[in-house]
Amino acid sequence: MMEAATWKRRQKWIEPVKDEHGNIEEPGYWMTDPDVSIDDARRPEHGSVIHAWKEASDRARKKAPESASQVFTSLHLETARRVHEVFDAYCAAIALRTPRSASDYSSSGGFDGTDPFDDDRSRRDVNAIARWMECRRAILESGPMGMMAVEAIVFENKPVHSLMGDLRLALNEVDRVWRRQRAA
Repeated sequence: MMEAATWKRRQKWIEPVKDEHGNIEEPGYWMTDPDVSIDDARRPEHGSVIHAWKEASDRARKKAPESASQVFTSLHLETARRVHEVFDAYCAAIALRTPRSASDYSSSGGFDGTDPFDDDRSRRDVNAIARWMECRRAILESGPMGMMAVEAIVFENKPVHSLMGDLRLALNEVDRVWRRQRAA
């Protein structure tokens, strides 16, 4: 049985058919793309915008290495993954829980029930908050649209191509801050 996420990744939008006056004769609809196999749909680049951009960037560099202007490298991909991990740790530290869906029948969810006054947990939470604040500051210092790019593309997984440059600037700045910390 195919997973729901894999099924959704195989869908493609068929544009509506319009007559010469612009009236819709046949509405648009979603259809399973026969060109994408189930195994291909399980690959990361079919589910993640940043993985897909990296794959597209790699293909463009192979075709014409000197003309690849918008390069999305493995450094950007790894930094985006780490930023997402830091944000998830921050959300856990401030007890920001996402509400469970009505169709979610898994046993996990809600609060974890750990003691918030435990020394190890409080130390871990303080470190997670501090790491996110450093990361957030670097993103905000990268430019006016950096945080919007990170939120839309990395956290919400939306393909906002117009923010790709801002995302690259933000990820480069975060990587610079982390490299300075490792060197110190």
